[in-house]
Amino acid sequence: MSVAALNKHTGWSNDRIETAAEVLEERLAATAGALVLLRVGGGYQLATRKDLYEVLHWEREKIDTLSAMAMEVLAIIAFKQPVTRADVEKIRGVSSERLISALLQQNLIVDLGRKDSPGRPILYGTSPYFLECLGIDSVDDLAERMPKEVEPEGEITESEALPPDEEEHDDRTLTKDNE
Repeated sequence: MSVAALNKHTGWSNDRIETAAEVLEERLAATAGALVLLRVGGGYQLATRKDLYEVLHWEREKIDTLSAMAMEVLAIIAFKQPVTRADVEKIRGVSSERLISALLQQNLIVDLGRKDSPGRPILYGTSPYFLECLGIDSVDDLAERMPKEVEPEGEITESEALPPDEEEHDDRTLTKDNE
């Protein structure tokens, strides 16, 4: 439940809600019960402890999983948001319209409005449900969950991406190869 919703339902200030959440979190930890209080998506969620998964999990008949392509689009949107469909397609090199539509239907991404540019394309970003699914409070926490061997060491420029012997040249320039 979001802090704003808690504020609306209880009439408490944000500071009082934060204090109450800290007290509840401490009490749950002290009793060593099955529940923990998680801070997710700018709010709070009661959940079972991770170590009790094997004891308490239920078998589902159908598990909705994302394809590798959908995960790729979702990752691009999560790390580059706000982003347009054209930006996603430029990064991937292929059409992403159906994947973005599917992610919208699953409530993993949301329409953030329109970009102030010609054509006024839709800007996409991740939803609070996406944060809840990952068990994180904000998109800033994604970098902390990223495996160290995958983390980029810095932006690669276009000149660094080309091998030194395949320097880019303009075909209109007269060279020995294109005389």
